[in-house]
Amino acid sequence: MSRSVTIPDQDGAYDGVDEESYHSDPTSLSVSGAKLLLPPSCPAKFRHARDNPQPPRRAFDFGHLAHRMVLGAGSEFTVLDPAIHGLKKDGQVADNPRATSTWKNAESEARRAGRIPVSVEEWRTAEQMAEKVRAHPQARELFTDGQPELALYHRDPETGVRLRGRLDWLRNDGTIIDYKTCQSAEPREIERAFHKFSYHMQNAWYVDLVDALGLSSNSLLCFVAQEKVPPYEVTVVEYDQDAIAVGRERNREAIRLYAELMQRGEWPSYTSETITISLPAWAAKPGIDTAAADLINQLEGLTA
Repeated sequence: MSRSVTIPDQDGAYDGVDEESYHSDPTSLSVSGAKLLLPPSCPAKFRHARDNPQPPRRAFDFGHLAHRMVLGAGSEFTVLDPAIHGLKKDGQVADNPRATSTWKNAESEARRAGRIPVSVEEWRTAEQMAEKVRAHPQARELFTDGQPELALYHRDPETGVRLRGRLDWLRNDGTIIDYKTCQSAEPREIERAFHKFSYHMQNAWYVDLVDALGLSSNSLLCFVAQEKVPPYEVTVVEYDQDAIAVGRERNREAIRLYAELMQRGEWPSYTSETITISLPAWAAKPGIDTAAADLINQLEGLTA
């Protein structure tokens, strides 16, 4: 492994590449970018996201914090305490500490210093989540050896496109661990959420990067999914080979499309033509399903 704090010129596996540099790299394609290139997104949205990095969001901040607690590496944080940073002029703790000028100034100061501001309550929650992961027999075993926060770079031999990936954890045997916070770790909900976010593409992308760089000859990826509310339940997830194969096909489609669009200098929208639509499937059936009923309730609320 090599160490770099900026985008490395040579392909390989690096620790120490800071998160901002990694995500703002315009010279390589990540799996997140690959997802944006393909339906249900489009190249125009990919280009917009690349040119307009997302501003900080509390949901993302907490995700970074949970990663830091579980992995022991990652972003730096400033912990804000309502008893210190959330006081009113009379010295009492405000009902909404985040709305006070002292809190907002502390947040801004932390951002300027390259740190993520979080509340002491969020910090304690993340500590409890990490304890839950360490108490889970399978999850605990996955983190017993290896290295956190590795940035991988590899040039695709077919297209010449430089690919990148950021691993949460790489075990000594080549197994990749990806930690995700979620609303529900219930297996059926996990399956739906993972499909929604196309994590099968991420699985294939990371495995192929690890194998291409010679870090493993037949890598495996395990997801550790954890709920963000007590009791912070944990589920360890693996994709079957059929799902990974589909993810690999989607990745190849995205890489080829990216190479083509880079050459053309064009980033099209969904379509440039007028489309013809029909009724959704449920509209042709007798009765009303839940989705239709919800829509009717929303419309009635708008016209009430």
